[in-house]
Amino acid sequence: MIKKFWAELNAFYPAYLRAHSDVGNQALHFIGSVCFYGFLILAFALPNYWLIIIAIFAGYLFPGIGHRFFQHNKSFRSAKPVLCVLCAARLFFDTITFQVHKKMRKAILTG
Repeated sequence: MIKKFWAELNAFYPAYLRAHSDVGNQALHFIGSVCFYGFLILAFALPNYWLIIIAIFAGYLFPGIGHRFFQHNKSFRSAKPVLCVLCAARLFFDTITFQVHKKMRKAILTG
């Protein structure tokens, strides 16, 4: 079951990348992720758990702006929410490890 889910995630990631190909959208997703993880860490470090609400809000606000005004598409988070959240984390990791452009090119070429 886990193998099947992992395969589905890997198959979904190129489509996710294509839906996030605009650099402005990617930047806003990165900002949203930094805010999300930062507020989440603060919520548990302080402990002020109301910061979790701010983390979630920031994690959705910035990507929403990116999709609306830069990418000009709708997030398909409602169709596959778990895969989208995991792909967002993967996009963040690929960005901080400088792998996103290489993977984006491959996703666009194969899509």
